Amino acid sequence: MSATIKTASFEYLISLAEEKVEGGYDFILDGSTYHINDVLEISRIAEKHGYIVIY
Repeated sequence: MSATIKTASFEYLISLAEEKVEGGYDFILDGSTYHINDVLEISRIAEKHGYIVIY
């Protein structure tokens, strides 16, 4: 069985976050939606999904 390595650049992941008028962001990754206050939370979320984040 081979493992898949998922990588994503931090800049790309930030581009997936949509700023909300009332504050914060909606961030969708692999079909899961997260409501976050700061884009710095994106790295932690991506790592939970098994991504290696490239800075």
